[in-house]
Amino acid sequence: MSTLDDIRTAIDAATEPEQPALERARMIIVDKLGERDSLGLDELIESVCEAYEAHSGEPLRLVDVDPSAPDTDTPALRNLRYARAARTAIIALLDEGTIVAVEPLPGDGEMVRATGEGDPAGDDHDDDEVTAAKETTDAAAAEAGAEEVVVATGPQPEGRRFSLADR
Repeated sequence: MSTLDDIRTAIDAATEPEQPALERARMIIVDKLGERDSLGLDELIESVCEAYEAHSGEPLRLVDVDPSAPDTDTPALRNLRYARAARTAIIALLDEGTIVAVEPLPGDGEMVRATGEGDPAGDDHDDDEVTAAKETTDAAAAEAGAEEVVVATGPQPEGRRFSLADR
């Protein structure tokens, strides 16, 4: 039986995006933001995932994150990997000043961070380095028969809506 730490490590290893994926994610994000005044985080992530044909909706199952078979690739892991590439690219673009976070619009969703009370990792998490996010009310969780569905792994950007810095 795998421990929670083994599973977390397996998810992190299986969803680590490679440099070409990060570069392509950066290009997709800048292109998308060039078409609109601003876009929400979820819209940008979905654009990157669609480009890689790594659509959301497939729940991550324990069998998908088998620590003894780290090279196993499933639709759920592909989606997490390219969503992570998108978020990592957004952070890099924010850091270099290419894009900026803007005020969210009504209806922009918020993700529940997997830190704080009830976190299976305990209280020793650094709030600045969120390694996973969970969603408990999404239809995907109900469809999967779970109370929680892993929807993100890796660093999380500050902000929920973004635009090009030169606008």
